Amino acid sequence: MPYKKWIYKYKYLKYEFDETKELRDKYIKDFNSKFTFKDKKEDVVIIPKEDELNSPPKKAKNKKVKELYKKLSKKLHPDKGGNEKDFNELNELYETENILEMAIKAEELNIEVENINEYFTDDSFSSLCYNLEEQTSFIKTTLAWKWAVATEEERKILVQLFEQQHGVVPVKE
Repeated sequence: MPYKKWIYKYKYLKYEFDETKELRDKYIKDFNSKFTFKDKKEDVVIIPKEDELNSPPKKAKNKKVKELYKKLSKKLHPDKGGNEKDFNELNELYETENILEMAIKAEELNIEVENINEYFTDDSFSSLCYNLEEQTSFIKTTLAWKWAVATEEERKILVQLFEQQHGVVPVKE
């Protein structure tokens, strides 16, 4: 698949993931106001930290990743006129070898990247897109998500399942 198509696919999946995270946070808050553990008085769902959803970081070994990182860091480093948030985000992308997201950043900053197609393989694109799809799917398996999207009929069944399988009961008002 051509580079531009991969970029559009990845951006779509990234927007979907970000939207899912926003909904997750809303659903968890609502769920925690309605349910508690049978034996404890604490929130049922704890919002996971971002690093728990992402694959573990690793040091970049790819020469192309390093070259692109250097170009981006010249614009994003706080000492070069960038800000700390963007630079930290770049470092995370570098450590996880997310060259696709780095290329998107370069495009946004009008940084010329020669022979951009050489940076990517279909396998690397596919892997990044697959990971985003998996993270989005994982969020949609939580109790809070299931509760939020369920019909009233399904919710009656879910209340019983939550108690039996997870020890979660409705909050008594």
